Amino acid sequence: MTMHKELQAACSALGYQEGRQYVKEPDCLESVKDLIRFLKSEDDTCDIRRQLGHAQIVQNDLIPILVHYTGDNTLWETVVRLLVNLTQPAFLCFKSHIPEEKTLRNNYLELESHLQTMEEAFINEDVFAAITGKLGDLLKLDWEHRHEEHSLLIERLLILIRNVLHIPPNPDAEQIVNQVFRRKKLVIRLANAGGLAGWLAGWLAGWRAGGTS
Repeated sequence: MTMHKELQAACSALGYQEGRQYVKEPDCLESVKDLIRFLKSEDDTCDIRRQLGHAQIVQNDLIPILVHYTGDNTLWETVVRLLVNLTQPAFLCFKSHIPEEKTLRNNYLELESHLQTMEEAFINEDVFAAITGKLGDLLKLDWEHRHEEHSLLIERLLILIRNVLHIPPNPDAEQIVNQVFRRKKLVIRLANAGGLAGWLAGWLAGWRAGGTS
């Protein structure tokens, strides 16, 4: 898949891996904002998110930023905003229905495949340490010290976790077994996340029962 030149430029300006460290470029924040803007103008085929999925931007750039730049609040929160968008179910991206037209259906299946590939990148100790660390700090804030932006970040982090858990299994039998194993690992990560497990489990149960997000 050929990536749009402007989209490719934005992706190239995010950063790069140097050994075990991810190094952000000077224009990293603006590039993340550009990607959010590009997604707002994508067409009915979800061309932008399919191109980003093909380039594995979540695995190669956004998750490393999430892990290595927890101290850069503005960048970190903007990346979370982008991740929430990119991990939303394919069903929602195609106006809450599975397309019947052949080309659109293939686009839908391609997007689901990208989501399944993304899921593996989230099953990582460092990723959940970053996410649950932020959640823990936010939830410890007294109500008088918790501002609207704090509540919004909590909501986005919870939606991100929900989106990852909502990724459908690959129809291949072996892949289904692998995904069940990965989901168990994910639950274990949550259970070890500094006392957040019960709180998160309650929120997720409420969502599955039709509660609010």
